[in-house]
Amino acid sequence: MSDRRVDFMVRHGWLAVSTAAVIAACSTMPKEFEMLRVHIADMTAKDVAVFEQRFDVKLRIQNPNDSDFSINGLRFDIDLNDREFANGMSGQRVIVPRFGSEVVDVEVFTTLGSFLRQLQNLNADGPRKVRYRLKGTAFVDSPGSFKAPFDENGEVDLNLGGDIENAGPDQKGP
Repeated sequence: MSDRRVDFMVRHGWLAVSTAAVIAACSTMPKEFEMLRVHIADMTAKDVAVFEQRFDVKLRIQNPNDSDFSINGLRFDIDLNDREFANGMSGQRVIVPRFGSEVVDVEVFTTLGSFLRQLQNLNADGPRKVRYRLKGTAFVDSPGSFKAPFDENGEVDLNLGGDIENAGPDQKGP
């Protein structure tokens, strides 16, 4: 066989394999798939060491679709106030019912630098609100097998006591 013919077969062979892989990946995702919604339900410090901190995080996965989804893993990053804070992953299997939700317990890790930046931001004067972003991928194995990306934003108000003078008439004490 000539070198030109081999080159042609190699070039077009890779193109055919790539096209087949894309078609196979798309064919396993449900046709009218609506993105899963994932948000932080709770976060608790687990172990605070010098170089690494661990937190237990509860993630609520909501399924707005008309079929159950079996998830066999998650991978995600958490940003606080637009800065990288922690990352985590879980191999826990969970079935999220149609139009329902489930909570997954996950351990996340942060570095000393990320942790100190967040403490510095909390000690700064100003509003006591923390913005977060949870971005990652859920690995779905039923129906079909595909990766479902998620990207959620939220805000937590750390002013837990509130200001009685600014409370509504039904919220004032005696």
